Amino acid sequence: MEDVVTQMEYRQLPAGSLDFNGYFLDTAEFYKQAKSITDLAARSINVLGADDETTAYLIPFTFLDSSDDVRISLLAEWRAAHSYAYPAQFPVTPEGTKVWLEKTVLSNPNRLMFWITDVHMKPLGHIGFLLLPDSKSLEVDNVMRGTKNIPGLMGQAMKALEDFGSREFSAETISLRVLASNSHAVEFYSKLGYTEQSRESLVRIIDGDVQRLESGPKGDDHFITMVKSLHQNGSVPEFILTAGPDIGAREKAYTFDAVSTGWNAQHSKYLNRFEEQFARYVGAKYSMATSSCTGALHLSLLSLGIGPGDEVIVPDITWVATASAVMYVGATPIFADVNKETWLITARDIEPLITERTKAVITVHLYGFGVQMEEISTLAKRHNLFVVEDAAPAIGTIVGGRAAGTFGDFGCYSFQGAKMLVTGEGGMIVTDNEELYARARKFQDHGRKPGTFWIEELGYKYKMSNNTAALGLGQLERGEQQIVRKRRIRTWYQEEFKGMTSIRMQHEDTGTRSIHWMSSIVLEPGSPISRDALISQLRLNGVDSRPVFPAISQYPFWPVRQEPKSNAFHIGENGINLPSGVNLSRASVSRIGDVVRRILD
Repeated sequence: MEDVVTQMEYRQLPAGSLDFNGYFLDTAEFYKQAKSITDLAARSINVLGADDETTAYLIPFTFLDSSDDVRISLLAEWRAAHSYAYPAQFPVTPEGTKVWLEKTVLSNPNRLMFWITDVHMKPLGHIGFLLLPDSKSLEVDNVMRGTKNIPGLMGQAMKALEDFGSREFSAETISLRVLASNSHAVEFYSKLGYTEQSRESLVRIIDGDVQRLESGPKGDDHFITMVKSLHQNGSVPEFILTAGPDIGAREKAYTFDAVSTGWNAQHSKYLNRFEEQFARYVGAKYSMATSSCTGALHLSLLSLGIGPGDEVIVPDITWVATASAVMYVGATPIFADVNKETWLITARDIEPLITERTKAVITVHLYGFGVQMEEISTLAKRHNLFVVEDAAPAIGTIVGGRAAGTFGDFGCYSFQGAKMLVTGEGGMIVTDNEELYARARKFQDHGRKPGTFWIEELGYKYKMSNNTAALGLGQLERGEQQIVRKRRIRTWYQEEFKGMTSIRMQHEDTGTRSIHWMSSIVLEPGSPISRDALISQLRLNGVDSRPVFPAISQYPFWPVRQEPKSNAFHIGENGINLPSGVNLSRASVSRIGDVVRRILD
């Protein structure tokens, strides 16, 4: 498993970009790197069946296969038996099959193939993807059934491959090519929802014992290109949950390696990689993994020297941890209103609240929407205030070309289990200030002198484990793909709610890219039903939802009584987070849209 870490350098995507081709190449390489049965298990894809007899797995082709004479012979046997399905027909030998496997499959960065196996790991066929050159499209490749023992096997395998393409690569459509003469295959793909897009005339060329079909006007055969929208694949669960993560093979492989080898001398192997890669991703000089975002906020305020007698301005609509961290250091939270459309704090909301006791502002990129940080940074500099960004749900959010969380003195992020990128519980703190980083690192480690057991001041324990970091690293490496899916879910909701006047969605501000951690609505005045009644009706119709955070100034334990701010209060009383899990299907969003329209229209 050491090779999982050392032999592949992940091609880091800068925040705000999506390199489809590069991501495919890296992912295909990752799957081909399996060195053992445990590696293969982590990279396998379940092909769901009704019971053990109809359950199968997709297991990636690796270089282990090229040295397995039994599997080489099996592949040769299958290729010879199915030569009619290929444009080139020639004598098939085990030697030639080995060359094909090594050069055409394993050494081709644009190709990713899987064995189809039963529960006993017996090969039943194979299937794969081909990345089309200079495109953002996936093509189903090398679909072959080697046995007829399991009815419906190939249809189930195709469905599993399509789901994998949608979840791992954010593919919206998928294509394949099939010879028109292979009428059985054409019928098979048609039943799976593939439709003919185009056909290419082919002419047969005979050269000794080799026959091949090439483009030409004669029309001895045709290549039919068939296409399917992967949105058709999405199922609708009986109860649609509000949130939920997507855990892939990277996370499984890394965490298995961490729990197996990540001890003693290797105790920080994944922790160091996670911190380093996170800093590169957001564009910060320093990063430090923590046990939670709440801990990250607490460490930030401690490191900035904020304490009793100080005031910190926070938005009135946020999770309570934002303001709780202020009280942890003995300071007083002062609550500011938010913009009615974006639900975010602005410089205009902050400025009237600044007093001689104000020491800092905590901005919150609520639900993954980007605060206009340039304006707030300018205001803070003018008043000599610190800025801490609560970017808990905003990993990958972009503001003016920069990552949310990198404008302030500190930025704090969350990997809590409902977030887009998850570790169960966990957080990250980033800064460009070396001195502040050193202070935060010391506070996190019980205040001890680095490299010793000598404690110099009161500290805390907000560390992330190496095992947790392994999960986080895998999530981070798939982050941009998940953002694409989150933004697509938001677009589907916009399509569903188009023309509705009784609700409006949280607004994405100019010059920002939200990750849309939550797709949320607020009921407009005059709505035919209350927010809580709508939540109840949604639940009765199989749709989970949750209220938006209330204006937190209403909680009774703050040291200074403050009236709730008008916009925050309205949003908190009338806002709803709709199902937004990254694996949400188009069909599920359609059902939610139907329910909402039926209730409100």
